[in-house]
Amino acid sequence: MAAEPGSIGVFFGLDKDALKPLHGSDTMQKLRDAITGAPDVVRNFATDSVADSLISALNAPLMDVFSRGWKTLGDLHKYCDQSKYPPGQINNYAVAEHVISWSHKPRLRVVLNGKPCGPEIAFDVALKLTIQAASLEILDAKIMKAATGSVQGSGSIVCAGNTLVERKISAVTVPGKFSFGDGILIGKPYYSEARA
Repeated sequence: MAAEPGSIGVFFGLDKDALKPLHGSDTMQKLRDAITGAPDVVRNFATDSVADSLISALNAPLMDVFSRGWKTLGDLHKYCDQSKYPPGQINNYAVAEHVISWSHKPRLRVVLNGKPCGPEIAFDVALKLTIQAASLEILDAKIMKAATGSVQGSGSIVCAGNTLVERKISAVTVPGKFSFGDGILIGKPYYSEARA
C-alpha cells in the first residue's frame, strides 16, 4: 500500500522500506511469537499487515492537520457572530507565521481466525509544522478554503520506545488553494445582537 499524495504518510515518506525497522522490533517479535502454530508465511504476513495498517491510518490529508490547528485560533471565533459576519458573507483572514503541533496514537491488533493474538501495537505519531503564512476563506463560521506560504517542520513515528521514522523538512512551498468541501466548523454560529 502506498500513501496518497499530500497525505501525512507522504510527509513521512512512508512505504514498506521506511518501516523496515518495524519488522525487526521487539514488538513484532512478540507478535510473531504469539502466532504459535501458524506457518512462517502467516507470521511474516502479520508484520506486513501492521505496516500497511499504519500507512492506511496516516493516509489523511496534511491539510486536515492544518485546518485542525487553524480552527483553534481564538481570533477566528469572532466569525461565529452572525450579527457582524452575516450568513452568506465571505470573509478573508490572514495568519502570519505560526506553528501547528499534531499528535496521533494509532493502536493496532492482529486478529487470526477471528481472535486477537499478540500484543496491541501502539504507535506515537507527532508533527510540528511552521507555516510561513496562510490566507483563510471563512463562510458561515466555517473555513472553506485556504492557501499557505512555505511550510517546514519535523515529525516522528515511535513504536514501543523505538523511533521508526524521523523526518525533517526545510521550507517547501505548498502550491495552490485548498478547498474543505462543506467546510471546517470554527464554532457554533450565534447572534450577538437581536435581529430586526
